[in-house]
Amino acid sequence: MSRIILQPSGNKDAREHYDDTILNPVGVNSISNFLSDKEKNIISKIYPNNKLFIWGVTPGGNNISKWNKINQGDVTLFSKDKRIYSSGVTTYKFQNKDLALFLWDKNSKNQTWEYIYLLDEIKTHNIPYVDFNRCIGYKENYVIQGFNVLDKEKSEKVLNRFNLFSDTYIEEIDVSYFNKISLDLDITEQSYTGLRRLEQGFLRKNLFKNHTLFSCCCCKKEYPVSFLVAAHIKKRSHCNNKEKLDENIVIPLCKFGCDELYEKGVLVVQNGEFTSSRKNENENIKLYIDSIKDKRCNYYDTNTSEYFGWHYDFYN
Repeated sequence: MSRIILQPSGNKDAREHYDDTILNPVGVNSISNFLSDKEKNIISKIYPNNKLFIWGVTPGGNNISKWNKINQGDVTLFSKDKRIYSSGVTTYKFQNKDLALFLWDKNSKNQTWEYIYLLDEIKTHNIPYVDFNRCIGYKENYVIQGFNVLDKEKSEKVLNRFNLFSDTYIEEIDVSYFNKISLDLDITEQSYTGLRRLEQGFLRKNLFKNHTLFSCCCCKKEYPVSFLVAAHIKKRSHCNNKEKLDENIVIPLCKFGCDELYEKGVLVVQNGEFTSSRKNENENIKLYIDSIKDKRCNYYDTNTSEYFGWHYDFYN
């Protein structure tokens, strides 16, 4: 489950940092000398446009232990003047004192904001503190003070109440933990409303990795992953527990037609190629499928052929 990061940003330093590295994203080329080859490689996959939204915290107080809790997919809420005015989704984090000095210099305590985390999906909000406080059970006059990371229970309430989840940047999910809570999947789904999201996140993370651009396996066009679905090859409602957790059960399909056609069974895979099912009688849909130049499904292999076969038989 993603967590909420609270980041009050009303003081002079925070306001300047927000202007310098959030409102005005930082070009990768301007900071490449401060990055390791590993960091450059990871960042290039997450930010193909080479523009970074950067934030950081100092090592003061308990900041390091809080920063250590941050994972990809966590959502930072920026606040000032008794309201939450902006949010961003965490993509990557690393410690880099030299980069922090270059970006922000030092504060009055001779510290720099070296515990860095990168953001994306920056959105504007106007959430009064009173609404935020009511959501998680704080006193209505509570004022957000200091960098903090909420626990999972409070975070889930905020994420659901203000619809702050990201489908692109998903936290790393520990496989052993996921398997453990999924052993009794039917019971767990009744007990925890968040399991389905965890399952979807696990499958999306395995499918898209850290990429923010990805190709639809049907039309072969590249899109931001937020416009792609981790589509079940075999209908999820017909999968047993083992199949639901099999990373091979999903394929990338775009929201511009391919996913809808496959979901409704008018688009099927036969012998490794996309084709129209026998139930399709609409000429325009047939023309759409015929327009796909490369009909070969590059996700069709020994791990997925039975799933595709089930889908084909179900709709024919």
